[in-house]
Amino acid sequence: MKRLLIGLAAFVFLIAMLYGGIHLFGKIIYESQSCELYNIDNIELRTGINVPQISSTDCECKDNRKVSKFVIDTNTVDVNDYISRNDFTLVDDLYIKENDTKNSTYKVVFNKKTAELIVDLTYKNN
Repeated sequence: MKRLLIGLAAFVFLIAMLYGGIHLFGKIIYESQSCELYNIDNIELRTGINVPQISSTDCECKDNRKVSKFVIDTNTVDVNDYISRNDFTLVDDLYIKENDTKNSTYKVVFNKKTAELIVDLTYKNN
């Protein structure tokens, strides 16, 4: 009986450590304001928009603001499906999604003709 309790306690401890590690890793990605480390993951977490397979990228970070430009690989991504899955709004031939949250403000613009996805993300200091 004692071995069973020790085994069960070890299992619960292992699960708690695994959950804590995953949660901490997610927090590190969310708080990253770099263009190099976890750029796409950070954008996806903060905007809720999937950044699919891309053919090129450009990014600039300065003064709590990050502007990233991606060119989506249209050979592997169905652009119409991409637009519908990410809840874009059509405005003057551009697909836009924007929001102001307690942690950041973002505007995402997708140009269907050029397959360019531009993310303008401003981090708020809390």
